Amino acid sequence: MKKVREDFNSLFLESKDEFLGYLQQLVSIPSVNGNETFGAPFGVGPRRALKFMLALSSQLGFRTGQVDNCVGWAEFGPMASRSEEYFGVLGHLDVVDVVNDWQYDPFDLTIEDGYIYGRGVLDNKGPMISTIFALYLIKKQGVPLKKRIRIMFGTDEEMGSRDIPHYLKVEQPPYAGITPDCKFPIVYGERGLVDLTITKIITDGSMDQLDELTGEFNHSFLPDYATVTINGIQTIFKGDKSPSNAPDLADNVLPKLVAHCRDLQGQTGDFFRWIHEKIGQQTNGENLGLNYQDFESGELQLSFYSSKIVDNKLQLSISMRYPVTISEHIVLAQLESQMTTTMSLAINRSYPSIIRHKDSDFVKRFSKIYEEDTKLDGTPVTTTGVTYARAMPNIVAFGPSFPGQKGIAHKGNEWLKLSDWEMMTEIYYDCFLSELC
Repeated sequence: MKKVREDFNSLFLESKDEFLGYLQQLVSIPSVNGNETFGAPFGVGPRRALKFMLALSSQLGFRTGQVDNCVGWAEFGPMASRSEEYFGVLGHLDVVDVVNDWQYDPFDLTIEDGYIYGRGVLDNKGPMISTIFALYLIKKQGVPLKKRIRIMFGTDEEMGSRDIPHYLKVEQPPYAGITPDCKFPIVYGERGLVDLTITKIITDGSMDQLDELTGEFNHSFLPDYATVTINGIQTIFKGDKSPSNAPDLADNVLPKLVAHCRDLQGQTGDFFRWIHEKIGQQTNGENLGLNYQDFESGELQLSFYSSKIVDNKLQLSISMRYPVTISEHIVLAQLESQMTTTMSLAINRSYPSIIRHKDSDFVKRFSKIYEEDTKLDGTPVTTTGVTYARAMPNIVAFGPSFPGQKGIAHKGNEWLKLSDWEMMTEIYYDCFLSELC
């Protein structure tokens, strides 16, 4: 493999512009989850992106297939029956929606000062083009493969991975594989996540003080804009957005809004005072007694992402990413012990922790290749993210973000360094060769 590796840079440069063009075409498709329609279970956008990748894969000379317009794939290596094993690469083509926080056109690839900008360049279209690029370079060289590899294109990762059960009803999972949708080095464990809403019914008429509460609220990020109108006077709050799995990087507007509302009268004021005292600006849940931590994955993360008025109710929504050695039951029991009797709790999303074998053969080899290519520490790590590794057996997250890169996805001006795009392509190229030859 050493001789092949020495040729990588020239191979990459020969096809770099071609594959940047493919990435530009893919980014131009606004593949945001939408209403189910004919032939498009997760909306027209994700379906268009899937059709594009299947057509591109066929054009590049790969075998292709798909299940229920949910998951498609490009395959290379020895012909095999559907019951035989394969190495898997599982990423996604759907993206989160955009709001008015972009300097660049989110659905047009922009290259400036060594950076690529556009919705999905990191999460997850850039890495998906990178893996196809790496496999194409192996094919272009005529390297004989002893095993087959299947690069799978999901279309519903951002909204709960409802696509993967369709695939697994028809196809067996890979014997091993990666999802290029998290960070480097290899991620062997993912924290548990529970997303919930706490509701308080207001019965004393004190909601009349509160005319309106609005904002850009979504479980995928901490908000940078909100307004509240009290007795006809509107106050606007501005901050800095971050993905919900990096609350420490945000200037979250909700604690500011809550502090502004804590002097309201009656049950309405009581609710805002409870939020201010129990959550405030904390992102580890300490005042709720939720600051659990362990050696494997660190401290619990709490993300306060929404506050709403619904009829005669006040609501707040939080997500918690808890350590891999802690159970959801423990987290919820402690939270409920801090709630008043007039509050109720509803779970919106729930994902238990996962732990994979970090001493498996391919994890050891891929970790070594990562160290050789980057000259960085390749010791497997854990993450606060939620990836396809939870939805499909035998998958671990591997890339695309490099150490020190946080808070890029799910916000304006999503970026990827051109040099990092080349490096990840080289890593995947070398890893595929080590696994398949």
